[in-house]
Amino acid sequence: MAFQDLLDQVGGLGRFQILQMVFLCISSLTVSPHILLENFTAAIPGHRCWVHILDNDTGSANDTGTLSQDALLRISIPLDSNLRPEKCRRFSHPQWQLLHLNGTFPNMRELDTEPCVDGWVYDRSTFSSTIVTEWDLVCDYQSLNSVAKFLLMSGMLFGSVIYNYLSDK
Repeated sequence: MAFQDLLDQVGGLGRFQILQMVFLCISSLTVSPHILLENFTAAIPGHRCWVHILDNDTGSANDTGTLSQDALLRISIPLDSNLRPEKCRRFSHPQWQLLHLNGTFPNMRELDTEPCVDGWVYDRSTFSSTIVTEWDLVCDYQSLNSVAKFLLMSGMLFGSVIYNYLSDK
């Protein structure tokens, strides 16, 4: 017996079946924004280590007031291979000798660096807040961002299986 024959035998496609399909489609449409939203809520903005001499709100860090933000950044954060500030490391102590290099860069590996122990400063120009900025999911903790994605998808998988079973009861 074909499906069409079975459908004709039970009364055909009626108002109940059409309403059921419409409500099913509407409920399915509400799931996709949650999946797409994760692309924005888990975005990783530009960041660098929090440094006392740069990011302290009191004026005592730069008493002279003569050093610019760029100069303070240069003595506080080492440069990566692209000559940009490192995202996950900072100098253990300010490297004042780096102010007088005249464009030559010594071997940055010889200078004492440490991981970001006081947190990070994020670029909030694009995203004011993401789960990455709220929970500091950068550097050594960046893999936790994938765990959050995995948990979202696992919840959707198990939720659909469980509610599928419950809907048949």
